[in-house]
Amino acid sequence: MTPEDRRIRATDAKHLLEHPMFIEAFDAVEKHLHMQAIGCDSDNAQKALRIVISQQLLAGVKREIQRIVQDGIVAEVQLNELEQKRKFAMFRR
Repeated sequence: MTPEDRRIRATDAKHLLEHPMFIEAFDAVEKHLHMQAIGCDSDNAQKALRIVISQQLLAGVKREIQRIVQDGIVAEVQLNELEQKRKFAMFRR
């Protein structure tokens, strides 16, 4: 994937993270899982395990989208460096 593709992808990911519907949905699922954890019978290890795994997966999805945003920032730096090298190469001719 080119740095430009990564930058575009990061912009989309950032819009997703900031979109009110995504925030609302993520918060609702997070709250639901929290309420399930609080109400879980301490003797029900299977249910507790499923809740924990669900919370980890939810956090993992958000982390991956944030990673894509960070990758776009790195790609932006790379694009700027390439542009500077091109300018310098043109100047040297």
